[in-house]
Amino acid sequence: MQSQAIRADVTIGSGFFQPIIKLLTSNLSLRIAIICMLLVIALDRLFVTFIFPVYENVLPQHDQLSWLNIDAGYSPIVWTVYLGSILASITVVVSLAAQSAPKLIDLYMENVPTMSYVWWTMACAAHCYTLKLLPELGYDVAPSLVFNYHVLFPVFLFTNFPFVLAVLLSTKTHNVIQQVLGGSKSIFRNLAQQETRKKTKEAYPKEQLQLFEAQNQLIDLLTFTPYKEPKGLIIEGLGELLRFYVEFKHQLPDSFFTVQPSIREDISFKTMQDEMKTIEETKLFFEQKSLRLIGNVYINFLEKGDFDLSTLCVEQVAMLGRKGIELKNDNLITMIMVRLNTHLRFALKHGMYNNEPRNLYNLIFHYGLFTNALVEAGMVDRVKTCFFYLTFYNAECFKAVRQSPAVGFILDVIATEMLKIMIRIDELNWDSEVHDTLLKSFLLLDNPTGSEREQLVAFFTNSHGIRLLHIGLALHYMAKGDTTRARVIAKDTLQDRNLLGEEVFLRNMKIIFARLRFSGPTFWEDTDRGNLNIYYSPHAGHLDDFGKMQQEFLEEARTEEDAKKVKD
Repeated sequence: MQSQAIRADVTIGSGFFQPIIKLLTSNLSLRIAIICMLLVIALDRLFVTFIFPVYENVLPQHDQLSWLNIDAGYSPIVWTVYLGSILASITVVVSLAAQSAPKLIDLYMENVPTMSYVWWTMACAAHCYTLKLLPELGYDVAPSLVFNYHVLFPVFLFTNFPFVLAVLLSTKTHNVIQQVLGGSKSIFRNLAQQETRKKTKEAYPKEQLQLFEAQNQLIDLLTFTPYKEPKGLIIEGLGELLRFYVEFKHQLPDSFFTVQPSIREDISFKTMQDEMKTIEETKLFFEQKSLRLIGNVYINFLEKGDFDLSTLCVEQVAMLGRKGIELKNDNLITMIMVRLNTHLRFALKHGMYNNEPRNLYNLIFHYGLFTNALVEAGMVDRVKTCFFYLTFYNAECFKAVRQSPAVGFILDVIATEMLKIMIRIDELNWDSEVHDTLLKSFLLLDNPTGSEREQLVAFFTNSHGIRLLHIGLALHYMAKGDTTRARVIAKDTLQDRNLLGEEVFLRNMKIIFARLRFSGPTFWEDTDRGNLNIYYSPHAGHLDDFGKMQQEFLEEARTEEDAKKVKD
């Protein structure tokens, strides 16, 4: 027990002296100290040589005027007190703020303005101590005394209080976040500018570790702070940093992407050792780290019910994906698709157990924006893949409806996003074969894979959203003169007749037509996405023509059934 107590005392003592040791041993700190000392000496010599003679002549000339009569005995004490007040102010303010912002102490040990002011004050105090000693050795230091008392000391008095206020302001969470993010950006810029290191295979363990430590500190800060605003700033800051990085990374040396041992041991990579080679080859170690951190806080926000913050996480992931599409970075696009699917799975689990579709609703919206960006970029295969994922999760949501009826709304949300994409594909005049393939995927939404007939009947007897959106797309085609695809949709609606029976089918069609005919572009209630009506179609004027198409197929179906009965 005694040895443990001794070790604890040693640990506490080393922790207390660590900032002082770092201040005295840091290369940056020592450089600033030397500069401040030399600057005070240089200014002293300039004052003595050029300004003091003029200063002396301006003063009234008395017979008894003697600079040697100046009593400077109090001066070292005053400088010592003020120096102590500066150090105490910084220590108290930073220590208190560091309880909620752990990164703060590290920031101040690397903050050039703060260290410059502290070392400047020390240099002024050292100048004063020297002036106290030299007269006792017989040196005339009257001009330097005037410089210290009439120049350095007033400047210090006027800047002391503003400096303390600046330290207080810099401890605000918002400023800490900006400093951490700004430090990461500075590391990237410095790496890009180091031309000599670019030409070598020198590794960058220090820079990698600094970047990872900064991100871990931001997540720690997000965990410590109880307020939503700084949490949102951190999430947005991480997203903005990632977009800056992926746009900037082509300027970085190849050796930077070699993952160092210290990074392999990072908690985010503990379970990914088998994938490290792939991560190095794709140069995605920083993105992987950041997205895993965002994914962890996303789950945390889901559990706490912070819908706005969880949505912000997904938004940053989708925005990074759109940046990857803009840069045509295939590896990044693949990673984003995996992350979005992962978030979708977690949101679905949360929705199932809590009967809460809100997170899914917001996530699908951003998934749609990401997919639409793929459409704009003409990435056909990627769009097909996204449609496959959306139809897959549509089936998963349908399975969850029994346990959580509220999740049924997400089926309509998925259909809405796919409808938007289908309309955009039509506007861009994509290849007909691709267009028709995607249309088939869209029409499969009301027939989820692996669903039981009884559940389909029970659900679609009273739920008309997906079929309404199908007909909305048909109305768009008719407005554009594409009756062929409109007829495909009209014929597909007859599957409801086979499933539900003609009576329920006709009743549902009557309800759908009425909703399309009388619904406006906005809803009378507000949601996370505003009050837009996802079931609105601006082409309701073509409903009668669509009804005629549908009636033709209905008559054909009846005729075929009658013929089959006669034959039997």
